[in-house]
Amino acid sequence: MNPKALTFDYFGTLVDVDRGGTLGMAEVLRRLSVETGESAFDVYLDWDIRNVRLYRGQAYTRYRDVAREALAAMLDARWPGARRGHAMDTLTDVFLTHLVEASPPHDDAAPFLDWAASRYPLMPITNMDSDLWRRTQLTRYFEHVTTAEMAQAYKPSQAIFSLALDRLALNARDVLHCSLASWADIDGAKPLGMAVAWINRGGDTLGTWQPRPDFEFDTLSPVRDVLDGLSFTATGETI
Repeated sequence: MNPKALTFDYFGTLVDVDRGGTLGMAEVLRRLSVETGESAFDVYLDWDIRNVRLYRGQAYTRYRDVAREALAAMLDARWPGARRGHAMDTLTDVFLTHLVEASPPHDDAAPFLDWAASRYPLMPITNMDSDLWRRTQLTRYFEHVTTAEMAQAYKPSQAIFSLALDRLALNARDVLHCSLASWADIDGAKPLGMAVAWINRGGDTLGTWQPRPDFEFDTLSPVRDVLDGLSFTATGETI
């Protein structure tokens, strides 16, 4: 493996989407005057599960619409009638604004991207809508992005990974993909022949039948060591 470009899962791998999502859910509950003993984080996770199940279980619909449907279903299941008199489009916009704009970069993300940007083309491959991704905090590092909206398909569909490779004008074997989300990215990228570095920030366990990544780390930082080693080897030096 001697990568000519790096691709990334964006939300979770590079930015802490759980933090932004929790802030967004807290604001939704505040606007609805919902009082609950549950944490906003737990409510956000309920939404997240519903959201992923929806977009994986139906024909492509843009992320914003899936998020609205999942949010309405979650609120109705937990607090029937709470959203009466409130426009779901407004509540969804409030929630997604926090999710995309208030998800902070992980501590290792900017240093890694600073190092990598002068050495490789960099491209996120994300399930987010294109306009929502453009409102996030690390867009300055990326000239191009491939979104589910562009591919009309969500990860782990190979359609979105294939589109990314076409846009990079590279073969799968020439790209290293870095991702936290094993089910979306390992399962989607490996069958195409892409190498994958699993950034396992949460200490998760792979399913029995899932393909295995080429590398597993708990942060992005060791990926630099791998790439430095590959670059050094490519010069013909021995290490």
